[in-house]
Amino acid sequence: MKHKTLYIYAVVLILGFNVAGCDKNDNIDVNGDMVEIDGVALGLGGVDLSSGTEATTRASVGGIDYAVNTNDDPTSNANLISNRSGWKLDFSLYNGNDASGSVETTPYADASFTGGVYNTGTETWEPSPYKQLLFPNYFKPHVEAWLYPDPTSYPDAKTTVVQDQSDESDFLAQDILYRAKSVLPENATESFGKKLSVQLSHQRAMLNFKFQDIVREDINEVTVKVKVGGTDYTPYSLRAAGVLEYMLILPEDTPAATEIIVEYETVGNDLLQPIKYKHKVNLGITGTLGSNNCYCFALSPKEMTISPVAVINWVTGEPVLGEYVAVTAYPTFKGPKNQTFYFYYDNKLTVDGTLNGTPKLHEISFNNDGECTIKPDGRIITHIFNTNSLSEADWVEYKLAEPIILGDAEKMYIDLETIINNLYP
Repeated sequence: MKHKTLYIYAVVLILGFNVAGCDKNDNIDVNGDMVEIDGVALGLGGVDLSSGTEATTRASVGGIDYAVNTNDDPTSNANLISNRSGWKLDFSLYNGNDASGSVETTPYADASFTGGVYNTGTETWEPSPYKQLLFPNYFKPHVEAWLYPDPTSYPDAKTTVVQDQSDESDFLAQDILYRAKSVLPENATESFGKKLSVQLSHQRAMLNFKFQDIVREDINEVTVKVKVGGTDYTPYSLRAAGVLEYMLILPEDTPAATEIIVEYETVGNDLLQPIKYKHKVNLGITGTLGSNNCYCFALSPKEMTISPVAVINWVTGEPVLGEYVAVTAYPTFKGPKNQTFYFYYDNKLTVDGTLNGTPKLHEISFNNDGECTIKPDGRIITHIFNTNSLSEADWVEYKLAEPIILGDAEKMYIDLETIINNLYP
């Protein structure tokens, strides 16, 4: 299968960029004219270099609709200005063709600034305090840019990802936007007044997951957590009603092999105790989570499964990998090696589906390692039998003193060996 390679880069649109004085090595003629730029306009976007056109943003992956890149997503391009007009911009312009043909490490001062602020009149970011931006006619200009929350409110936002992202402002503050230092493509320069337009991408990585096949009220929402390498994170809930969907921003340098577990509990009552679920998410990649990557998946408490995990470009919605990685979350049971047992659940399923039909038993066959990974027929195991030919007395004798609540064990691994040995000494 042939896949397109996607690149995110800055687009610079400048009026009269060719009038300033530079020699062939981009050494500035101090007597030459400089182009005056009023400010820097920002956007989130991607360009498919194979066609030269913008990539299509989408929010549907594998037949499942996700909020990423929609108006419900606080990090989307549609919400860029409304949600970040109080943020600061660091902008640097570099000579990319000095006497040695290399990129200079020191930015050009008259075209660079830190802590820039948004001007609602020009709809651009400008230096603070204001200064006129002067741009030389570099043959290979390089640009680097960072957009980040006001340090007075979030002093550590550029270096630290907070664990509690349940509040929208705190969640959004983790989404640092950037443009890595790189040359501006020649085909991206054209007249556009006196503004510099720069397309940014997301510095960090994000999880976007939703619940399917459930009644929202059955989930105790305050219990929804994401454990990343043993650290508990509280994700951001996208809406107060309707489909239960979450987003969580993580450091881009998080190793992909880090254990990620989504935890939550159902709502209990006087007759039914809460059920705690732990779904392990296997991203199926190597290296790190990576900048500008979004990992989308859906949870089904009813089926105890996770949908295939899709790694997409956070800005464009296009797949990062050639294939989506299928992930299951069926529990693994540990028991006596090479023996077969039968589970019965509190949902009291019957063979023919009728209320008073023959009880349906769930056969569990342990392998040579004493393990069996299988999709359960219910959420709570109430009986374990060593035969499927039962007497009335068996239903009393082999009823578990403490029902086994599936999902209430780390990594969905349930050790039944001691319980079974006590039932059948």
